[in-house]
Amino acid sequence: MRILEYEKNKIFVDENQRLLKFKNFGDEKIVNLFTLRPYNFNKRLISLDKVDEQYKKLRGIIGFDIRFKNPIQTHTNIVKILDEENFNDDFMDVDGLITKLKGVGLVTSSADCQSVIFYDKKNEVIANVHSGWKGTLNKIIKNTIEIMINEFGTKTSDLEIAIFPSILKDSFEVDEDVKDMFLDNFENIDEFIKIGDIKEGKQKYFIDTIAINVKILKELGVKEENIHLSEIDSLKNKDIIHSHRGDGLNSGRNIAMIAMKY
Repeated sequence: MRILEYEKNKIFVDENQRLLKFKNFGDEKIVNLFTLRPYNFNKRLISLDKVDEQYKKLRGIIGFDIRFKNPIQTHTNIVKILDEENFNDDFMDVDGLITKLKGVGLVTSSADCQSVIFYDKKNEVIANVHSGWKGTLNKIIKNTIEIMINEFGTKTSDLEIAIFPSILKDSFEVDEDVKDMFLDNFENIDEFIKIGDIKEGKQKYFIDTIAINVKILKELGVKEENIHLSEIDSLKNKDIIHSHRGDGLNSGRNIAMIAMKY
């Protein structure tokens, strides 16, 4: 697997189970994972029975009775708290969930976008957020942490955060309008934007959205040593990670998950 070229001590790749996880994230209470091909959770391309079959397989690998919950993502910056009262809600137009529930796997799906997991050990709170470029632009990471602070008493210095494989700075090519939106929404991010080539008369740019989210986290008080980055580019590894940029509208979907054990 070419992905192993990126593997460091913080990442573990199980080639047989087709899973990737952060080795040193959280503690013994936390389970995290990111699916690799041939897993595919794009419900437009595969049947619900096939989706359920894959979740059943993951339950067997995880090894305890777990309920999965994923919102219906639409590239918003909306994050909701999940509890028993609203567990069966659809969470339409929601791109992140926060919970204190144990035995619940919070799930986000992606195909180049960032799946970001959060763990507040002190207050036993977890979150999973889908941060595409629109979510990053609209600071979904900041929204998540503010909810955790206001609703659960989280201190940013206690937070541990990890970002799973996604499109990285050398692959995320955009037009001038997207570049300008980022410059309008953020201060001091010029170092995260690189000028690319001119294609079909249009100037292209490359944006490091990972670095922008890390900047947000640090400004909020998250410790640098508590921010875990996979450093794995989904586009460059599209043979084993689903990539919208690589495969187009019919690309599959990876899922990322975090759960607290009972």
